[in-house]
This record gives sequence, structure tokens and C-alpha cells, in this order.
Amino acid sequence: MEEIELIGIDEKIYYYKTSSGLRIYMWVNKNVKSMESCLCVKYGSIHTKFKVGKKTYEVPNGIAHFLEHVKFNVSDGVTAHDIFYKLGADSNAFTTFEYTNYYCFTTENKDKVVCELLNFVYNPFFTKKLIEKEKGIIVEEAKMGIDNSNTLMYFNSLKSALVKSKYRNTITGTPDDVLKISLDDVCLVYDTFYHPENMFMVVTGSFNPYEIANVVEENLNEKEFLEYKNPLVIMNQEPKKVAKKYSEDAINIGSTCVKMFIKMDLKRFKDYNLLELSYITDIIFAINIGKTSEFREKLINDGVVTTLGFDVNYYGDVFSVIISANTNFKNEFIKRINDKLNNLYVDEIDFLRKKNANLATYILEYEDIDNISLKIQDNIINFNKLITNEKEIIEKLSIDDANRVLELFDFSNISVNVFKPKKNQD
Repeated sequence: MEEIELIGIDEKIYYYKTSSGLRIYMWVNKNVKSMESCLCVKYGSIHTKFKVGKKTYEVPNGIAHFLEHVKFNVSDGVTAHDIFYKLGADSNAFTTFEYTNYYCFTTENKDKVVCELLNFVYNPFFTKKLIEKEKGIIVEEAKMGIDNSNTLMYFNSLKSALVKSKYRNTITGTPDDVLKISLDDVCLVYDTFYHPENMFMVVTGSFNPYEIANVVEENLNEKEFLEYKNPLVIMNQEPKKVAKKYSEDAINIGSTCVKMFIKMDLKRFKDYNLLELSYITDIIFAINIGKTSEFREKLINDGVVTTLGFDVNYYGDVFSVIISANTNFKNEFIKRINDKLNNLYVDEIDFLRKKNANLATYILEYEDIDNISLKIQDNIINFNKLITNEKEIIEKLSIDDANRVLELFDFSNISVNVFKPKKNQD
């Protein structure tokens, strides 16, 4: 067992690697009674093309999410939910672009809950009947996603900005994608990726880390795992330019929404890691168009927008800022935002204030077992390790860093997406 100190915040993560290759990260909080345990597999919606040895495979979009659903079936007529309910625990799962997470919350029977989490995820119960039954359920979920305005706007914006990237595709896949999934596809993905060496466990809350590590080790020792196939995921090379510079769609929303997707090459920022770049970019845009900015206040006071926000993210080698606003004056809003992007600034006082706000948020996260679980997961997925010096990283950010990143910003590739209420489409 290794105790990993988190620098500057008097916290530590317990780390243990089982003999089967599963890595376990544990954070103890004695102020709560509950425990959250997550078993994560490094397989998400974008991993549809991969190579094992000399053979290349391609599976339908949406299969990661499909597998997440069917995995909850333990045997005919019995689901993992049934088992956890009897133990007084809640269980669920989610799939992202990059990974799948199976998780449980409980205040009792903690050892048994961890064992059952391992038992059902590592139980390859798949039948043709089960696959066909699940298709109908997931097709309906995919249709609901298409009808959800927020989901529709998000993925339409991605499709307008991204040309070849797998991030263009919805996590559920389209109904047609789901119908293409076969039992062979499910078994191929499970056998290739659902191996302890391609997975990790995160446990947060009230528990004894040595006891949990021992429970996991003993449980996995009773299971047989084939040799890890070490698959190579194949990703598409994404062009620098956007797919569409401008698009308009009529959807089921109450007022017009504009989303501007700023697409930048991540390689431009090679002097900064993802964490530093994300913090700096967030601070720059918070100062210029954030909730307390003069620019946002004027747009609202002038009646140009009713809401304005932004989101910093990255999609493979694409670094992005998505600016969103509700407005009845799209042309005026787009003009003012473009003018603002050409005149971004950072001053010492505002920079320091925003940096301190980020620092306070980071420290306060260690009061919530769910937040810390997600933070650990993000670390492992994005960096393949724990970031132990995040407080130092935030503290060392300077106005010079902000100005340097400002110089590196490239606003030549922007996709503007206008979403209008259906009743106004004529």
C-alpha cells in the first residue's frame, strides 16, 4: 500500500495495485458515513476502431454505452440492481467519450458491496436474447437524446466544429447505430477492454483502505483473467479548420440560442499541460465575458442577451472554448463577441482574484466524496496518474502565463451555431 500525499492541503490518497493489475485509489473522509466505490474501464464512445496484434477491428458507434447497459444483467431475470438493493446500496453507471464508470453508494455492508461490484462487472453474461431485448430500450434512449434540446445543441455544435473526430458522435449512438450492434461486437469489446490492467477502482468516503484493498485482492484472486490483449485504439486525424463556419437549426426551444465553438490546435500550447491551460483559459474568459464582467453586464443591460456563458474543454488534439448565449439579436451578439475576442485582456487584480477563487474551489472539493471520486477519475483518464500538486499549479499561475496564452490563442477557426425555436423557422 502506498500513501500519496497531496501537496499543500493535508490530504492523501491510498494507492494499491492488485496482482491482477487493477489499480485502486482510495480517499478516506471520516466526517461521513457513506462510501462510494467506482470500477472504471478505459473504454468510451470514441474507441470504436482498434487494433489487436495485426488485426484491426471496427465496431458500431454507441457500443460502449450499450455494453454498460447489458452489463447490469447478472443472469436470466436477475440484475445487479437487485443484488445491491438487498445490500442497502444504490448502483448505477455512466459512459463518457473516454471511459465507462460502474459505481455504488452505501452506508452498510461495504465489503460485500465492493465484492458485488467486482462480481457483476467481471461476469460476462451476454446472450443474443439479451442483446436484442436491450436494443429496444437503448433505441428509445437514443431517440430521447435527439429530442433533448441541450443534447441536440451540444452535439450539433460538435459536428459543425469537428470534421473527422469521433467526438462528433453521440455517446449513445444513433438508433441505426444501436440496431447494428451484435452479440459478437459486445463480446469482442468486453474481452478486449474489460481487463483489470485496463481498469481502475476509486473508493471514497468512510472505510478502512487496507481492508478494502484486501477484499479486492482476494475477490480478484478467485477469478480467472485471460492475458491482456493490449489493444491500440485508432483515432482519426482532425483537421485544424471547422466543418462549418455557420449553421442554423430550428429545434424545440423557447428562445434563440447561439453557440460559438472556438477550435484551436492543442499543440499550440505545448509549454502548458492541460491542467494549467484549462485554468488559465478559464480565468481569461471569466475576466472578459464571465458573470462579473463589464462586457456581460452591458450585453444584458442593452437587451442583446438574456444569458451568457462559456465552457473550456478539449477533444483529443482540439482545445476549445464554447461561448453560449440566449438572444433575440443574434447578428448583434455575434458582432460584439467577435469584437471582444479581438480585444481580450488580463489585468493583475482581476487575474489574482479569479485565481484565488479557483484555489478556494479546489480546496472545498475535499468536503465531497463524489467530487473527489470524479477528480481522481479525471486524473487517471487524462494523465494516467494522480496530480498531487494541483494546489501548487494554481498558485504558480501568473499574469505572464495569462498574457502568453493570450498570444497563443487562435480565433481563425470558429463555428457559429444558431438554434431557433421551431415556430420561428420561417
